[in-house]
Amino acid sequence: MKPMTTLVGLLAAAAWMIDVVAASYKCHSYNSKDACLKSLDEKPCLWCSSAAVPSSCYEDDEAAQLPPGVFECTKETLEAPPNHGCHFYNTEASCVQNTEGDKPCFWCKSAAVPSQCYNETEAEQLPPAVFQCDMMQKALVFKADVVDLAALASPNVPVIPVDSESWWLDPVNHGCHFYNAKESCIHNTEGGKPCYWCKSAAVPSTCYNETEAKQLPPAIFQCDKEDSHAINWALVEIPSPDAFAALFSHWAATFNVEYPSVEERQRRAEVFYDNAKLVAQHNQQVHATYTLELNKFADTTWDEFKQLYLGASTPQNCSAAHTARLVAKDVPEAIDWRRWGAVSPVKDQGKCGSCWTFSSTGCLESHNLLTHGKKVLLSEQNLIDCAQAFDNHGCSGGLPSHAFEYVKYNGGLDTGASYPYHAKDEKCRFSPASVGVKVLDVVNITSRDETELRMAVGTVGPVSIAFQVASDFRFYKEGVYDSTVCQSGEEDVNHAVLAVGYNATEDGRKYWIVKNSWSAKWGLQGYFNIARDKNMCGLADCASYPLV
Repeated sequence: MKPMTTLVGLLAAAAWMIDVVAASYKCHSYNSKDACLKSLDEKPCLWCSSAAVPSSCYEDDEAAQLPPGVFECTKETLEAPPNHGCHFYNTEASCVQNTEGDKPCFWCKSAAVPSQCYNETEAEQLPPAVFQCDMMQKALVFKADVVDLAALASPNVPVIPVDSESWWLDPVNHGCHFYNAKESCIHNTEGGKPCYWCKSAAVPSTCYNETEAKQLPPAIFQCDKEDSHAINWALVEIPSPDAFAALFSHWAATFNVEYPSVEERQRRAEVFYDNAKLVAQHNQQVHATYTLELNKFADTTWDEFKQLYLGASTPQNCSAAHTARLVAKDVPEAIDWRRWGAVSPVKDQGKCGSCWTFSSTGCLESHNLLTHGKKVLLSEQNLIDCAQAFDNHGCSGGLPSHAFEYVKYNGGLDTGASYPYHAKDEKCRFSPASVGVKVLDVVNITSRDETELRMAVGTVGPVSIAFQVASDFRFYKEGVYDSTVCQSGEEDVNHAVLAVGYNATEDGRKYWIVKNSWSAKWGLQGYFNIARDKNMCGLADCASYPLV
């Protein structure tokens, strides 16, 4: 099979489908090779496979139009030869464990086409700007469960080296290809130009930059960018009374919010208006380093938000003993552990002050990968229900350092699949048979020492941190959060998150890259950037990470 060497070339192959897509054929109704080849239609159906687009069932006249260098079509069921080569393997795990001609197979992922297994020659020809190819040493997939603890310490498990020298200089901006949903795609840009969500019957819908979108054949692709008439939730003006009613109705429809009574709707509309003023007045500031927007919290008062999402009703005790384990070394100027694939997906804590559990599991998940080569999603509910003896309070707050101590002395933490999240306090049901990770020790960063925190994030991995959330932070959209309202002090922290990297803007403004737990629809796809080297909002007061 001839490998496609450019995105444009790959998509050009789909141009042969113009006449095919416009028509409706019976063979298209068969979605498996067996059903396709055994069909009883008047004309024979052919099963055509390709590395460029998903395999499909075609009629013989359609198949004749497909380029033979890209498609391989079969008329009848044949016994597969003993060795299909790398193309035979349709999962990452099977791909990276096999070879073709004594050379490794590569699992190559792209936002443009489905992931596929390629041989070494093909993988080397694929454009790196479009494809990310992994062989066995880096082929790691998040597992829903791990029940065999011996597997965690197996010498056969591939370990990702912590040396990040070769990649931290890469730009942090992923570009339009990073966004895998229409909503996130059309609301973002690449190089100051809009991203386009392009749909096609030939290949999966994908997010493209403007240059790519303009090269796609319009007969095959329909590309959309952000509607210039769509409401911008990052208000810069306080809405007039007439405009406000429509704005609130549109917000409720956008976020699927319904109210039990007319009176409750009116009350929430008043709260929404107050929050709209807060957002607009901030965004009017010429020198603001960050932008606010109306999001899913827009009809919630600040007092309600603190009760529902922060939950720290009493001052937090960050007095765990510091363990000096860091050794001075060269620390990279910038790092983003997401680019290493060492950060688990963004989650949503819901209406429960359990942020400390999500910071803890996120940190454990990353260090489990970096230490053991295992990506295992862990149980926040296990921490909510069982860690009270370590000065944690379930949905009413806690600290990651205390959570790590619980996991250490408890003998492990259950997996998320075995102990699912319910966003409420329940009876402890920890099961030793379902442990996904164990903690050997806990490292507490010296309070307020951002130099030591940077050394830990830059050379060890993501670090759990806690800080004080001020009223405006819940509406963060983008930029470097730099508040004059929030306070710094161990007794003031009320929200735990995960520092996954750090960088600086083009004009030299330093910031931390932080993972939140308010869903991927909040902020920067679930993340935010916050000012560095000034202990902003006390973010360096209670920092810690586990040794697993």
